[in-house]
Amino acid sequence: MNVSAIRNGYDHLAYLTEVMARRFALRLPRRVVISVAVVLVLACVAAGVVAVRSGWFGKEPSSAKENAISAVVGTDGLDVTLSGVHLSGPAGLAPAGTVVTATPTTSSPPELPTAITTNLGAGVDISLQGRQPDKPLEVRFPVVGTPPEGQHAVLVTVPSDGSGAHLVPASFDAGTGTITATTNHLSLFWPAFIDLREVGRTFDKFVTQTLGITSPRPDCAGEKVTDPSGTTISPVGDYSPTAKPAAWPCVSTKDGQVVVELTSNSPLPWRTRATPAATLDPQGTPDLAKAAILAGYHTLVTERPYAEGLLIPGTTMSYRFPAGSSTATVQGQVDLGTWLAMDLVFAVQSLMALFHVDYQDVGTNADRLTCLGDAVEAAQLGAKPGVDAVTNLARAVLSCLAPLAGDALKDAAAFVLLVLSSGISLVVGGFLGAALTATSADTFRIDVESTGKPITAADLSTAPVPGMCQHPAGTLVDGSLPGIPTHDGFVQLVAKGSPSEVDNPIVVGDLTADGTPDAAAVFMCSRGGVGWPHHVVLYGPGPEVLGSVDLGSVTDGEHSNVRNMSIEGGDVALEWNSYQGASFCLRGWSARIHWTGSQASVTGLVQTSGPAKGTC
Repeated sequence: MNVSAIRNGYDHLAYLTEVMARRFALRLPRRVVISVAVVLVLACVAAGVVAVRSGWFGKEPSSAKENAISAVVGTDGLDVTLSGVHLSGPAGLAPAGTVVTATPTTSSPPELPTAITTNLGAGVDISLQGRQPDKPLEVRFPVVGTPPEGQHAVLVTVPSDGSGAHLVPASFDAGTGTITATTNHLSLFWPAFIDLREVGRTFDKFVTQTLGITSPRPDCAGEKVTDPSGTTISPVGDYSPTAKPAAWPCVSTKDGQVVVELTSNSPLPWRTRATPAATLDPQGTPDLAKAAILAGYHTLVTERPYAEGLLIPGTTMSYRFPAGSSTATVQGQVDLGTWLAMDLVFAVQSLMALFHVDYQDVGTNADRLTCLGDAVEAAQLGAKPGVDAVTNLARAVLSCLAPLAGDALKDAAAFVLLVLSSGISLVVGGFLGAALTATSADTFRIDVESTGKPITAADLSTAPVPGMCQHPAGTLVDGSLPGIPTHDGFVQLVAKGSPSEVDNPIVVGDLTADGTPDAAAVFMCSRGGVGWPHHVVLYGPGPEVLGSVDLGSVTDGEHSNVRNMSIEGGDVALEWNSYQGASFCLRGWSARIHWTGSQASVTGLVQTSGPAKGTC
């Protein structure tokens, strides 16, 4: 207020005073009129000074401003409190003159797919004259109290595009008692806190779903098969309908190989190795109707091959072994790290959906799943990890997911991952408990035995033969060992060379107590000149040599010739004669040959005839 204004006011008030005097027929001296005008001017000046210092000019009373429901966007943007909610945005938020409205609502927040939020107050419907802001708008709600441990600020919103209720990332300021969020889509908003413990319970439900992924027992589980050569192939162990193995084995033969197909009987993935010289078939597509997580497992297996196989829950895998392998072995180690990582990925995916962050390609993104695989291998959780180890793996998993969100969603994704990371121990606690419950056994071993075709007497004419009569081991051809010069002797089946000399020179029966026929054969041999003592060789399926007995080492005669052979009680029963020279000091003997599991052993030796020992 300057001097010119005061003078103008003085003149104006003097005029008014004279008018009033004439109006009321007052006859006042000029001096009195002037004095009254001066007093009025001074009073106005004083009132003006007070008003200016108090901020009465150029602004609305605070009560009016806080209760207002609309304002106009200016050239500098917006900075106003409407219905108790502070709104601010930069220039270019909307054309100048656009009306922004904030209308309180008494309706309750919508129910989200899971009850993970705590409502903190009434909602507000914010609109911008039928349009959406061209630049992000900051929204600040006053709230009472502070969030307890494990809770983070969010806004619950219902977009006008019909996409359904979801969450908007926000921050809490304890100093001002406010929740602040940035949004580029205006609609209904409610302030709230997201509860990580409730998020953890939501994840637990997901874990429960994955722990329910099973496959029915195949009819072929544990069954024997016979290949074209007659070899019997069978898994070792109990695979009956009441058994509970980690995997059901089915065996078959194809293209001259033994195929072992494993069907998962566990909700957890297993790293597998197989010996000897096994190859792993490409794994087929899992039944994705069971759970989306299987798509992730499948991508992990196909895009990032492990040194081991990975047996996925609810699916099968096949190993091929060379034909002729007497025993094939598949061993498994539970892969708790991969299970936790994949469950966390898809649980996070469901949570991200509440923020409208689309992670739908996580199950097929090879780069992200490679990152997950690296994180799992680096974590080396083992079968019984602690909470800290699992928490560290979870943080690594979350960092692998960060690049998946599009540019428009990065802020929301970053918020979700940050919130989860800060409270990850609250989230993964249930995971760990469920995992440890599911891993009562953390390894498995499946042996598959090939027992060979049943032996026949004819098979022995081309059988392998151990060394005897100082001749090396070899393989018979038509009952004789080839490659021995005539003057150096021979090795031959008695059944081939002198079948009439022995009753039953070849016998077939179970000598190993495994229910599969074995065989025993009498051999005659020489190193040149006269014949040496007979040998008895035991054969298993194949045929392959189990063991042998040189009868010359059992009795002290120069010659020992079998008279009769049979199988009795799983042993080879023998009767033979020993003698010196041309039937001098002839004695008769009987004994049994018993297979101990590692060697042929002579038992029950009895002299049945001839002179006593030491008399000739």
